[in-house]
Amino acid sequence: MSPFKLSAIALALLAGQAAAQTAPQTNAPGPDQKVQASKTQGDKAETGSNADDGKKVTDLAQVTIVDKYDRQNSYTVPDMGTATGLKLAPKDTPQSVSVITRKQMDDLGVTTLEDALKTTTGLNIYRQGYQTRYQSRGFNIAQISEDGVNSTVCTMCGNNPHDQKQLTDTGLYERIEVVRGATGLRKSQSEPGGSINAVRKRPLWQPLTELTASANRFGTVRSGLDMARVLNTEAQLRGRAVLILERSDSFQKHVDGNKAILYGVVDKSFGGMSKLTLGGLYHNERDTPHLFGLPSYPDGTDLRLPRDTYLGANWNYSRYHKYNVFAEWEKQFNDDWKLVSLLDYKKSDSVTEYAYIPQRSNIGADGRVTDGFRGRSDRDTRQWSFKADLDGKYSLFGHRHELYAGYSYEREQFDNLWRGRKLEGSFPIWGWTGNEIPRPDNWDALTREVRFTKPITQTLTLATRLNFGNLHVLAGGSYSHWKQSQYLSWLKEPYSNEKKGFFTPYAGLTYDLGAHNTLYASFADIGQYNGERYDINRQLLPPVRGHSYEIGWKTAWYEGRLNTAVALFQTEKHNYPIDTWLGFDPNTGRVRPWERGDLTIYTPVRMESRGIDLEVSGNVTPEWQLFAGYTYNRRRYTKTAAARTAESNGRGVDFSQHTPKHILRMNTAYRLPGLGGKWLLLAGVNMQSRSSPITINKQKQYLGGYAVWNAGLQYELSKNMKFSLRIDNLADRRYYESYGHRGTNQGHFYGEPRNVTLNFKWTM
Repeated sequence: MSPFKLSAIALALLAGQAAAQTAPQTNAPGPDQKVQASKTQGDKAETGSNADDGKKVTDLAQVTIVDKYDRQNSYTVPDMGTATGLKLAPKDTPQSVSVITRKQMDDLGVTTLEDALKTTTGLNIYRQGYQTRYQSRGFNIAQISEDGVNSTVCTMCGNNPHDQKQLTDTGLYERIEVVRGATGLRKSQSEPGGSINAVRKRPLWQPLTELTASANRFGTVRSGLDMARVLNTEAQLRGRAVLILERSDSFQKHVDGNKAILYGVVDKSFGGMSKLTLGGLYHNERDTPHLFGLPSYPDGTDLRLPRDTYLGANWNYSRYHKYNVFAEWEKQFNDDWKLVSLLDYKKSDSVTEYAYIPQRSNIGADGRVTDGFRGRSDRDTRQWSFKADLDGKYSLFGHRHELYAGYSYEREQFDNLWRGRKLEGSFPIWGWTGNEIPRPDNWDALTREVRFTKPITQTLTLATRLNFGNLHVLAGGSYSHWKQSQYLSWLKEPYSNEKKGFFTPYAGLTYDLGAHNTLYASFADIGQYNGERYDINRQLLPPVRGHSYEIGWKTAWYEGRLNTAVALFQTEKHNYPIDTWLGFDPNTGRVRPWERGDLTIYTPVRMESRGIDLEVSGNVTPEWQLFAGYTYNRRRYTKTAAARTAESNGRGVDFSQHTPKHILRMNTAYRLPGLGGKWLLLAGVNMQSRSSPITINKQKQYLGGYAVWNAGLQYELSKNMKFSLRIDNLADRRYYESYGHRGTNQGHFYGEPRNVTLNFKWTM
């Protein structure tokens, strides 16, 4: 049975259940809501541990739902736990944090993780071959999470053993949480720059039917359905289903695709103190790989190729499937203590076939290139995850404190088969049609490379927040044990097995200056295993260690509806391996210039990143929503690499040349006065300074800075129906998002030209 038929059946069942529900049942309280009983009635509403097992709230008309504020209609959130495990308000979290809310994603019309992260503070996004890279403070983000379950992202690989589609579609998420700086408490095996956690949609106490549709000027058409219902008369069983269908087209010739996603989740409450949640996902997608970007002249001069240029074969394609099931058990022991356990299984497989010029750019005077590549990559990934989080409150020294204890088990398996070969002949840059390169009849006749990687990580975390009046001390640490087996077919000794363990500490201080202002300082740590990497003395490199130091000032305005923050940070990374382009001869063991089959020699370096973060998010007024973030960041190597790489990796050299020194992101929504309050004005800007210098003939070539503006207008035809028109790249700015990623004169990716999108949303 096709996913479309399955989705139709699932949605029909939900609709049938919805018809059986009565109005009072929709007012049942959710876990993020307070219940207040009307004292004038003299009746006591029975909820949670105070309710008898056989009784339910019968007069829900006397129950008032009190939210801290409307989460669905805000640019901020009341609390998050991605940084420390403890559910703390942004003001009380001693690190730089940002949240991309559901309201922001809807206003901006973003549907991918890449586009969503382009809107938040301090993150840099650039293209590199197969992958889109996410950077914070100059460091690649190595782990991306769904509901706290970590998935590894490949940050240093050619033939990618880890599939690049770690997350699916933003239509599945309630919010995306971003932490800048090391997050060893939650992601010890990570990068020191930051982490990302996407929070999936869950069942609601109120019924929801939301239909969305959109179309843009390039031909992308998208529709979505989000339904939530209370599924039984006792209001103990709830369900939610999300269906997404999309046919995509691009400003580039021959770059298109389609996808279908079905997500479903149900939860069942037991006596008001326990809850079981079951969920599943199916994702099917096809797209066109845009691998190596566009070239430039050998001296670095821009070719000024049309923005719709695609230098790939017309048979290029990628196919991707993802399956995900999860089960969560939540046990509320009492008002203070809660245990949440999550079991998650993911499986994905993908195939990419491509031919592309240039893989390296060799442009002659006749405008032809003699370099290119064709290949096929078959990838299969599996991940089994379990995590248990215990949090609660306890009394000590006359004060109430918070405690978090967590355990996680993650077993991943990455299988990759790559076949490829360099193209022969010369090819035209101008007048390219995509028919110049035939598809191979037999991929197995090309060069083969096989990679199997099986890492297992176990982490135990303990943290507490001690509260002494205005002073709060957050201290803890995590111990992580890692083991990995790996097979790399191109090595003379292809098998390797390793295991290691290390401890990562965490410390933070916050001091309340009254009810709304907080000063903070923090130290956070991470570790990464270097794997089978050797130095010139044939000694295994020690694990990578990363440290973040941060001080800042945060303010919560209007009862938390508006948050502001300023932070000074220093982030370090030690023992990072740099390729020396030397290797050990497998026959003699001698050091020589690297040849295929040699064991690569690395040298460890130290890196340092410093800067400032500024952010404001939330409701400036009831009519005005605002998100604005600015980051100033400078980076350098603090320990010189090997002599042969000192020019690019020596002391004082910028280690993350893709990261601009200045990044400004701003998005705002303002409800126009009068006119019945039906018109909403949207505006924003993505601005950054120059970056990505590449050296050609000893001269640096830079990706120029740019500012890309967007604007939109939303009209509420009725309480339940909205139309919006959005224009991205309002001035039709011609710019490169990424530039020269391989240190050669290729790898340039244009930003999208002016795009106009019409959106429709119907909610009931």
